[in-house]
Amino acid sequence: MPTSRPLVQRASIATVAVIGVAVAMLASLIARTLALSAVHPGASHDLSQLVLVEVACAVLLVAAIGAAIRLAQRSTDALLERAVAALDDTESRTRAVFDAMDEGTLLFARDGSLLDSNPSAKRILGIAELAAGTSIERLALRLVGADGVPVVAGELPAAVTLRTGEPQTGRLLGVLRDGGEVRWLLVNTRPIRRAAGEHAYACLSVFRDVTDERQLEEERAAQAHAQELQNQELLEQAEALERGQALFRSLVDTAGSAIVGVRLDGTVFEWNREAEALFGVPRGDALGRDYVGAFATPDFRGQIAMGIGSVLEGQVLRNLVWPVNGARGERRTVIWNITPLRSGEGGPVHGLIAAGVDITEREASDERFRILFERSSDAHLLLDETGVIDCNDATLRMLRSVQKAEVLGRGSAQLSPTRQPDGRLSVVVAAQMLQRARDHGLHRFEWTYQRSDGTTFPVESTLTPVRLNGREVILAVWHDIAEQKRVESALRAAKDAAESANRTKSEFMTRMNHELRTPLTAIIGFSRVLLAGKEGALSANAQLYAERIRANGMHLLSLINQILDVAKVEAGRMELETETVAVDTLVRETIAMLESTAQAKAITLRVDVPTVVTPIVTDAGKLRQILINLIGNAIKFTNEGEVRVTVEADATSTRPVSIRVRDTGIGIPPDRQQKVFEPFEQGDSSTRREFGGTGLGLSIVKAFAELIGAAVEVESELGKGTTFTVWLPGDAVPEPVSTVRVAATVG
Repeated sequence: MPTSRPLVQRASIATVAVIGVAVAMLASLIARTLALSAVHPGASHDLSQLVLVEVACAVLLVAAIGAAIRLAQRSTDALLERAVAALDDTESRTRAVFDAMDEGTLLFARDGSLLDSNPSAKRILGIAELAAGTSIERLALRLVGADGVPVVAGELPAAVTLRTGEPQTGRLLGVLRDGGEVRWLLVNTRPIRRAAGEHAYACLSVFRDVTDERQLEEERAAQAHAQELQNQELLEQAEALERGQALFRSLVDTAGSAIVGVRLDGTVFEWNREAEALFGVPRGDALGRDYVGAFATPDFRGQIAMGIGSVLEGQVLRNLVWPVNGARGERRTVIWNITPLRSGEGGPVHGLIAAGVDITEREASDERFRILFERSSDAHLLLDETGVIDCNDATLRMLRSVQKAEVLGRGSAQLSPTRQPDGRLSVVVAAQMLQRARDHGLHRFEWTYQRSDGTTFPVESTLTPVRLNGREVILAVWHDIAEQKRVESALRAAKDAAESANRTKSEFMTRMNHELRTPLTAIIGFSRVLLAGKEGALSANAQLYAERIRANGMHLLSLINQILDVAKVEAGRMELETETVAVDTLVRETIAMLESTAQAKAITLRVDVPTVVTPIVTDAGKLRQILINLIGNAIKFTNEGEVRVTVEADATSTRPVSIRVRDTGIGIPPDRQQKVFEPFEQGDSSTRREFGGTGLGLSIVKAFAELIGAAVEVESELGKGTTFTVWLPGDAVPEPVSTVRVAATVG
C-alpha cells in the first residue's frame, strides 16, 4: 500500500521522539541524584533507592507510550487499508466506464504523451495498439481538419486544452484509415485539475465517429453512434479520491446521452443533466429512488425489470427501445445501451450504467414520411440494383396494376416503352438518369412510362439517393404531367394560331400602308396645289373646301401612321436608333412645334428646364413622339388654363431624370387612369364624343417608353387636371430635386 508509507514513517518518528524525551528525563533525574549523593554521603543509600524507583517509573512510562503508539498505529493502518480499497474500487469503475464506452477516450499527460485509452479509441482511430507514452505529434500524422488539410499537432483540441486550460467542444477532425478512407470524428476535451485554479495536469479527450451522420447513414446507426459516453456508478468520495471523482464527473458531464446508473438493489445512483432534461426530474430527486417503480412506464415495467436483471447478471444490452415519460408527461421513445459495472476485470457485478438517446422526433419523422409515401397522389418508388423494392398505391394507379407484385423487382426501363419519344433507348437513358442522381444528389427530368395495358403516360420524375437499412437506394417520385402536356399542346396551337393571325395582320397592314398612303398623299398634295393657287385663284368657298380636304387628309394620315406604329410595336419590328440627345433642346423644339395649336385655343404653354442638363443616349425620334403625344393630348383636353412641361435633373450629376407634362384640363377618372394606356381607350365615351381621337396616342407613348427603357406614370384629379411623368432611362426613380429653372411662356 504505497499510500500508507508516509503515515507509518511519521508514526515511527513520533515514537522515537517520545522515547528519547523519556530517556533524557531519566538521565537528568539520575544525574541530580548522584550529585546529591556526593554532597550528602550519609544519604547515599536512600538516594540509591530513589534512583531505582525513578528508573522503574521511566521504564513503565516508556512501555505505556509504546503501547499507546501501537494501538494508534493499528487504527491508522485499518483506515489506510479502507481508503486504498475504496480508491481501487473507484479506479476499477472508471476502467469499466472506459472499456464500455462506444466513444473513444484518450487521456493525455501535461507533456502531450498518451496516458491511457479505451478499446473504442483504437477501433475508431483504426489503430491496433495505442501504447502509453505515444506522443500527440504522432497521432496528429493521421488527422486532418474539417477542410481535409492535415492538422498541426499544436492545434489539436487536446493540445489546445493542455496549453490554455480551456475545454474544446464540437471540434471536427478526420482520421486517415489504411486504404485512404477518412472517418470523421466529433471531439470534446476537458482539462483535469487536482484543485480549482491549478493548471491542468492532464486532458481527457472524448470523441465519436460521425462519418455516418455526415453521409446521412441509416438513422438507427447514427443514433447509436450519437451516444457518446457510457458511465458507471458514482459514489460519494473522500478527499483522497478526488482525482477519480473528477475524472468520472468529466465523463458524465461530457456525455450527450441520458446517463442513468442503477445499483444491485435497483436504486438510482447516477443521473446526469441529459437525464434531468429527458425525464424532467432533478438529479437530487432521482438519486436513491427505485428506477423501475419510479421511472419505467407501466406497460413496459415487466420488460424493463427483466432487462435490468439480465444486465445485473453480466449481459450487455444494446439498441433497446424502451419508452419513458418525458418532462411534460408526454411519452418519449428512447434507445438504450446498458452495460454492467464490475469490481475490477472479471469481478462481480455491482450495478449498471444505461445510456439513452431520445429518438421520438426521428420516429415521428419516419411516421410522417410513411403517411406521405402511402397517401401522396404522386407515385413514390424505392429502387435498388434489383429494381423496385417498394411503392405506394399511386404507383399502382398510374401503371393500372392491381398488386405490388406486378411492379416489385422491375427496373425503370422495364416499366417504360422500348424507346422514349425522342427515339432514345429507355434502358440506356434510365441508367444515365440513375447515375446523374447519384452524382448530384438529385435529378429531375421528364420521362414516359408504359402501363400494364400498353398505353403510355408522361411524368416528371425526380430521383433522390437515400439511405435505407445501411444501404443506398433511390427514391423515385413520379408526377403525372399528361394534363400539363395537353394544356401545353393547346397553348402551342393557340400560340401558333395567334402568331399566324399576327403575321396575317402585319401583311395586311403592310399592304394597307401602300394602298392608303398612296391615294391619301395624292389628295393632300393636290389640296395644297389648289390652296397655293397654282391653277388660278379659288373662290372663298372653294378655298374653304380645299382647306377642309387638306386638314382631314392630314388627320387621316396621322391616324394611319399611329395604327402602323402600334402594329410595328406589337409585331416587334420597331427598331431603336440611339444617339446622344440634348433633352432640353428636344423639349424646346417640341414646344415650338405645338405653339400654334396652344395659341389657337388661347392656352398658356410653359416650359421649365434647368440651366444645365447633361445629354443622354436614347432614340430621339421615339422620345420626341412621346412628348408630342403627351403635350398634344394636354392641349387637346384643356379648355382653359395652362400646360406646363418640366424637366427635372439630378442636382449632382445634372443628368435628366424625368419630364413632366401637367395640364389644367378635364382630368381622368380614377378607374380609367391605367386603361388610357391601352389601344383605342380614352377617359370615357363622352370624351370621345366631345374631343374625338382614336385613343392610340397614349398606347404609343407607353410602347415607345418601354422600347427606350423609360417608364410613364399618370396622376389625375377629375376636373382639375392631369400630370404625366416620363422617367428617363439610366436612373432609378429618385425623389424630385430642386433646380434653377429658366421659364418660357407662350400664348
